Amino acid sequence: MKKFAFPLDKVLEVRELRRLIAEEKLGALLKEMYLIEQALDMAKQKELENKRILMAQFDEQKGGVDLYKIKATLAYGAAIDEDIKELEKNLDDHMVLVREAQEEVIAKTKDKKALEQLKEKHLAEYMDMYWWERSKELDEIGTMYFTRNGKEVI
Repeated sequence: MKKFAFPLDKVLEVRELRRLIAEEKLGALLKEMYLIEQALDMAKQKELENKRILMAQFDEQKGGVDLYKIKATLAYGAAIDEDIKELEKNLDDHMVLVREAQEEVIAKTKDKKALEQLKEKHLAEYMDMYWWERSKELDEIGTMYFTRNGKEVI
């Protein structure tokens, strides 16, 4: 009997490579999302620091208010708010991309597992056929021996 060969081995290899590529893409997207989250946290910390500075300017200016400092602080706060909005939008977009990449990895993994199960099924059928043929050969040897000697061998 010839050696077991799964006819879809190359397809299985390609599916495995595609799954690995999808996992790498997911990892890259997760890294980008992590960096965006860090940038968002830093922007929120800057916003809190800016508010603290603004309140300190109001407190230290008992007699007169330095409008230039307050205006600069408010402009900086507005810029930080714009950065936060942009980062939040970017984070939302990346979350969608990450979900899509996760679904792609899951689908690729399911495809690969389905092929592996098919390969296992083919191997099991091959082994059943192999042992059936071996059993058949042993039965033939036993029959030939019995007919030649005329007696049963135990």
